[in-house]
Amino acid sequence: MRIGIVTEYFPKSQKLDIRGGAEACAFNEAWTLKRRHNITILTSRETGTPREYTIDDLHVIGCGPPRPYVQKGSFFERLKFMTDAYHIGSKLDLDVIIGYNFITHPVAWKIGRKIGIPAVARYHDVWIGQWIKNIGWGGILGEILERYNLSRNFDQIIAVSEYTREKLKKYFPAEKISVVHNIIDPKVPEHEKNERPTITCVSRLVKYKRVEDLIKAVKILIDDFPGLKCNIVGTGPLEGYLKKLTGDLGLDKHVKFHGFIKKHEDVLRMIASSHVFCLPSVVEGFGIVIVESMSCGTPFVATRIPPILEASKGKGGLFFKPKNHEDLADKVKMLLEDNELYERLKVEGLREFKEYRSENIGKKLEKILKSLQTGT
Repeated sequence: MRIGIVTEYFPKSQKLDIRGGAEACAFNEAWTLKRRHNITILTSRETGTPREYTIDDLHVIGCGPPRPYVQKGSFFERLKFMTDAYHIGSKLDLDVIIGYNFITHPVAWKIGRKIGIPAVARYHDVWIGQWIKNIGWGGILGEILERYNLSRNFDQIIAVSEYTREKLKKYFPAEKISVVHNIIDPKVPEHEKNERPTITCVSRLVKYKRVEDLIKAVKILIDDFPGLKCNIVGTGPLEGYLKKLTGDLGLDKHVKFHGFIKKHEDVLRMIASSHVFCLPSVVEGFGIVIVESMSCGTPFVATRIPPILEASKGKGGLFFKPKNHEDLADKVKMLLEDNELYERLKVEGLREFKEYRSENIGKKLEKILKSLQTGT
């Protein structure tokens, strides 16, 4: 098949310089599907990136004027990207087209209708009614666009979780929604556990990720673990606020902000070298980083919310009450003090993550796309 993928951002190399879940999903699926199919990627043209380039057999086309990576806003720059991606995609010879987030879903749909091929939306989470709560008043446009997207007659929506599918059923025909989990098949680099007890969090620094709960938990934990170290990997609009909170709580010697780490291998090494991985987010469509921590043999502490419970199958870590930093601290303390519990969760995680390997997920995705192409 000749498969087109529309994704707002895409790595510039195999080194997986990835900053978000949708981007990771697009890359991993493109990389898996290219083994038997021709893949063309339509993505934003980031500053310093050529108009066209290849990663192994993947053909990547940058659309719109060069622009930096953003997590929200940039309405006119995003509109230019969408318009250019549509015009370029409408001239390609494709059998199926897939959009990977709310910005690219309408582009994929319009390309599909223009050239008469099936259009697919890869869906991570439904935010209808939650946009303003999650990102502020700027979410009004997101609310409008998502409602528009789900009113389009996509040939198929492929959700990343059963949790997301259930939410989609309120707005889209259930018979045209399928579930294929994310591909999570990392190569864990060589590493050694840190001498000091260490927690690592990999997250965008935005409101709904609740990274402040982890920082407040560290304040509690240092009474029992004075050498505790906390790594925070990621960037976002709350970075300044979180650094100030760290300083106000007297945690500058315990909490380190690493910003964006270009090589995913280095992120995995940091997770694997840590004793605990933490995801305090209250909004997730799936929770890729949780399964990555399982693959690294690092037990996690995460919020007890449906998508994370589904991704982990309730194995490999402990769960705390959302927005409750005291409960978070209690769960981390349990892991650091109970060696038997720690080893059991480590073994569970290593066993469960294997379901998400590329060969397993790739076959499910390929089957759906072939059925759309043939109409069966």
